[in-house]
Amino acid sequence: MSRHISEERHPGPRSATTDATWPDPPIPVEPVDHGPARTTPVPAKPVPDKPPWDTSAVGAPRAQTSTPTAPAPRNPDPAAGGTRPADGEPDDAEFEIPAAGLTSQQRKRALNTLETYLVGKHEHMVGFQGNQDMGHAQQDLARFLDFHLNNVGDPFQQGNYKPNTKVVERAVLDRYASLWRAECPYDAENPDSYWGYVLTMGSTEGNLYALASARDYLSGRKLIGAPDGGSDPSTSQMVYVQAAPPARLVPAARDGDSPTADPRNAYRPVAFYSEDTHYSVIKAVRTLAIDTFGAIGTTEYPGQCPIADRWPMEVPSKGGADGSGEIDVDKLEALVRFFAERGHPVLLLLNFGTTFKGAYDNVEKVAARLIPILRQHGLLEREIEFEPGRTDRRRGFWVHVDGALGAGIMPFLRQAAEEDPTSELAIALHRELKGKVPEFDFGLRVDGVDVVGSLVMSGHKWAGAPFPCGVFMTKNKFRVEPAATPAYTGSPDTTFAGSRNGLSPLVLWNHLASKSTREHAAAAVRALRTTRYLESSLRELEDRLDREDRLPEGGLYVDRSPMALTVRFRRPHDRLIEKWSLSCQPMNTNAGEPRHYAHVFVMPSVTEDKVDLLMEDLFTEGAFDRPTPVHHPRPTTAATAFATDVHPLALVPTTGRGFQ
Repeated sequence: MSRHISEERHPGPRSATTDATWPDPPIPVEPVDHGPARTTPVPAKPVPDKPPWDTSAVGAPRAQTSTPTAPAPRNPDPAAGGTRPADGEPDDAEFEIPAAGLTSQQRKRALNTLETYLVGKHEHMVGFQGNQDMGHAQQDLARFLDFHLNNVGDPFQQGNYKPNTKVVERAVLDRYASLWRAECPYDAENPDSYWGYVLTMGSTEGNLYALASARDYLSGRKLIGAPDGGSDPSTSQMVYVQAAPPARLVPAARDGDSPTADPRNAYRPVAFYSEDTHYSVIKAVRTLAIDTFGAIGTTEYPGQCPIADRWPMEVPSKGGADGSGEIDVDKLEALVRFFAERGHPVLLLLNFGTTFKGAYDNVEKVAARLIPILRQHGLLEREIEFEPGRTDRRRGFWVHVDGALGAGIMPFLRQAAEEDPTSELAIALHRELKGKVPEFDFGLRVDGVDVVGSLVMSGHKWAGAPFPCGVFMTKNKFRVEPAATPAYTGSPDTTFAGSRNGLSPLVLWNHLASKSTREHAAAAVRALRTTRYLESSLRELEDRLDREDRLPEGGLYVDRSPMALTVRFRRPHDRLIEKWSLSCQPMNTNAGEPRHYAHVFVMPSVTEDKVDLLMEDLFTEGAFDRPTPVHHPRPTTAATAFATDVHPLALVPTTGRGFQ
């Protein structure tokens, strides 16, 4: 069966290149206007087979692919005694462990079943921010599975548990510190030096640790030596303390009827994040009992919201549901001003690659708007007294950047942008990118202020890893806890986790070291190009379905946020969602129209060949047929109203945000 949708779309024979090269079908060479979805085809121009800057191997064999699959129901599996998906999802019964254990043959058969399933899913994984290309991880790193590698404690002190990979972890941290323009290598004596560690969970752990650090820093808390602990460090104790609120605050330059700051709010930070923020942030806010602006506004300032009649629980995104997914800077500015005027410290989380739309908050624009407000209200620097006559100088704000995806790719796009404008790589980047590469890291300064307090990245997203991992990074001067050394591990307890996966630094080190910076930059530009190809292909698919009178009413909803590595479109049949591991999200448009979306994320493992195969499946009869919706009764746990004095603390999403 031909892998092309039609000869009309692919008029000539395909060149003998790898998945990473440019395909025969024409795609636009100018950046696509990411406006409202349309049903007309995008004008196209021919492009060369392979850009000179693309250093990927030529002539490599193509991965095995399957033929397009028409939608089909779940089929009964007699061997499993029930039902299983038609694509062969393993059955629980195959992996049950009896009291006597399993024979070698039984274990092998079960693991073979799992491997077969995973190989198929690996070939069709396009719906999530997870790079399926492990590079040379198995070849280079399998030998280390013979060791229990535990990086317990601080990465910059070896500790008593010697089978660790901290020497590799420090190299990884230094490299990312350089890419994120932090002061490096690590220097314990330099307040502006970076500090960080490799995460075992991913950015969820990093966001939790960042928000905990920000809460303690802004709340006037500190871990200090107990006054009666004695001089012997082996017996001295640490005490977690809370400073008393100041008797008065430095008066701000008041504008008209602006309120006077209340000293009681000096150590009551308020969290701000957008409605497109990842659910891990909401989880962290709940776990850490951090007040959000919506919760405090509802209970303490009812009827005073500066942007709406009622307090929203999250900062609106620009353009609402129809917008790109980036935070609305105008509304954020008004909300921050309201709470800064009343003396609250500001805890701001910004997204750099949102979960569904792939949007980037404009960190530089946000900082330019907020720094003058923070300066006016005395939040750029404060003095906090923990011991008689001795004070700490701290800020009254903290900006955390959730760069789970964006922080992994953007430094390499910046590298491409800094090349000679006449180089092939720079020219290729400018085909994909309107304007400059956005700022997001420790190098961002506004009015002399280094803006970013902490940053996280997921290693299993852009870099690619066999398991979740990532990097958390901040600066020495923002750390609340000094180096307390537990006797058992012999290393300071400065990380969120105790035991940490020692394989994670090896995987990240292998990723960084396997290519030159320019080769990493070429891969990043290639991903943008493939995303543009995906968008063009979906719009062409929409046009072909329209010509054949098979286009669903309203079209395919094709849309892409600026610079995003994802394109969203109408949710297809469930069978295709299962086959391609598509992430889906329901949403209402600004006009109130309910829509169901799916999206494809272009990680390095998503190639133009894979996009073509997806288009073939989406072109099959019934690909966008939806089953009759089932109306479920209202959950008995849903409240019709809140009791007196019960107030919302945070919006907790159960759909979207990466759940489906």
